[in-house]
Amino acid sequence: MKIKIRRFTTEGRKKWLSLYNEIFVSIDSKVLNRRAPKEGIKKGYTSSLKKKIDFLKNDFELTEEVLNTKELEIKNFKNSYELAKAIYDSLIQCDYREIYEDECLWDWLALQLWDQIFVPGEMYGYMPYRYTLVLSREDQFRHLIRGPWFAIYHYGENAKIFTYTKTYQQNDFLEQYIKITHMREMQNIPEVCMKLYYDMDTERALPGVTKGKKGGFPRLRDKIGQFNKVKYLWDMKSDQIINMLPREFNKYKQRV
Repeated sequence: MKIKIRRFTTEGRKKWLSLYNEIFVSIDSKVLNRRAPKEGIKKGYTSSLKKKIDFLKNDFELTEEVLNTKELEIKNFKNSYELAKAIYDSLIQCDYREIYEDECLWDWLALQLWDQIFVPGEMYGYMPYRYTLVLSREDQFRHLIRGPWFAIYHYGENAKIFTYTKTYQQNDFLEQYIKITHMREMQNIPEVCMKLYYDMDTERALPGVTKGKKGGFPRLRDKIGQFNKVKYLWDMKSDQIINMLPREFNKYKQRV
């Protein structure tokens, strides 16, 4: 199915924020433990709320067309990379500065892709920032549509390390990486991460690399911070940076 890209009007987004707040409150009332919310999500997302989602999704009076876009082909995306790549292709002719913080656009896309990013029975998270864009330092990249799109826009195929998870899941690698401002702006560090930590066969990050183990990403983050104080990393090739890493990274360097 192909759809034209639209965005909420101001009134439309207000209704979306109100509806998701209603969904959140309903789910939260059924969740006994936020660390294990799976059953509560299923119980709290009622048939009445599902009908409200469908109604708002098809209410074109609360939306407007976005110019210079291509139609978005909606299919069953196997992961966030595929989903974000489709969105990237649809928005490729748009001015980045105009869409980057467009809450009405990203939230409309979240609603249109609702069935793929909100999957009761499978997902564990239901916090509002996943579906309603919050332009704060802490939450702006946690939006399940905008976060993966940002990664692909800036890092291309190297964004796979940040988007290999299911469309309804937040990616721990993306969360950890993108909050580090100086690394977020570098084009070569995602390539370093891909070479060290991405398994091309499973199309996933290697198990445990986002934890504090030797040679894992938290240690890479620390080393990049140290190198950045004494070397100009921005123009270096990824292999040059990898060769600078100490012995504790040898297990991963052997994969390069």
